Amino acid sequence: MKEDTKKFLRELFSGGYRASSIGLSLVFAIFIGAFLGYLLDNYFDTGYLFKIIGLIFGIIAGFRNVYILGKKFQDQK
Repeated sequence: MKEDTKKFLRELFSGGYRASSIGLSLVFAIFIGAFLGYLLDNYFDTGYLFKIIGLIFGIIAGFRNVYILGKKFQDQK
């Protein structure tokens, strides 16, 4: 295999790794926040209050992770 082809494939897979890690970071943070809100809601029996708060905190944490990982990957280049 030619060196140019190897270099192209290496960069292609590296980009896929970065995109998947950012996406998984966002999704896991949202699910963890929503799940903790669900657990607190069932424990305190408050209706939907903690579910909504947990989901909002999960979304905030997810986008914070996306921002941090984006800066990290940008500094690597």
